Amino acid sequence: MKLTKHGQSCFLIEANSQKILVDPGSFMFHEEGIKIHDLPKIDIIAVSHEHFDHFDVEKIGEIIERDNPQIVGAIPVVQQLNEKYPSTQVKPLLDGQEFDFGDIKIKGFHSKHGPLPTGKPAPEVMGIVIEDGDTSFYTPGDSLYLNRQTKADVIAVPICGRVVMNIETAKKELLEMKPKVAIPIHYDNPVFPVRVEDFASIMKGTNIKIAVLKWGEGIEI
Repeated sequence: MKLTKHGQSCFLIEANSQKILVDPGSFMFHEEGIKIHDLPKIDIIAVSHEHFDHFDVEKIGEIIERDNPQIVGAIPVVQQLNEKYPSTQVKPLLDGQEFDFGDIKIKGFHSKHGPLPTGKPAPEVMGIVIEDGDTSFYTPGDSLYLNRQTKADVIAVPICGRVVMNIETAKKELLEMKPKVAIPIHYDNPVFPVRVEDFASIMKGTNIKIAVLKWGEGIEI
């Protein structure tokens, strides 16, 4: 499995000859990000929730037109895509649900988004687990915890402390989950005053490999 990080929380996953986009939000595609024509053909898109930094409706539409991928997502994501692109089949990802896409499995697990500074209701978030038969990857999306029902070799962990867990909680959660590799996310936005170096530092000596990935940087697992 190869994982490439884009934007603050998005991943391109390459496994078993399939290409999976996870949480392709607007930061992935802004002026410093990637262009649609630079992406490989996308087979599957999985979206944890409807916030713009995880779900860029217009760019996903371009990918739909180009590649006709299979799509799974939280229910509000499904509703928006069905309304905007009615000919596209989008499957709702629910807690405990599993989809088979050939030799790729995608499972949904409940997450908990933190309170919004605007006072609006926090969205329902579905954590996403992707398995290729050898390696498993888990991202909770925006969440205050990691779902204990998941067991994954690689965990993408949000760390900024704003609507998601902070670095101390992230460490506590990872020590409970014991993945082989943890990839910090949801920190590389200028409005989030957190240093990823501090997270890497407090994780030293935990026997969990910390992979700090720049935008567009990948890792083979």
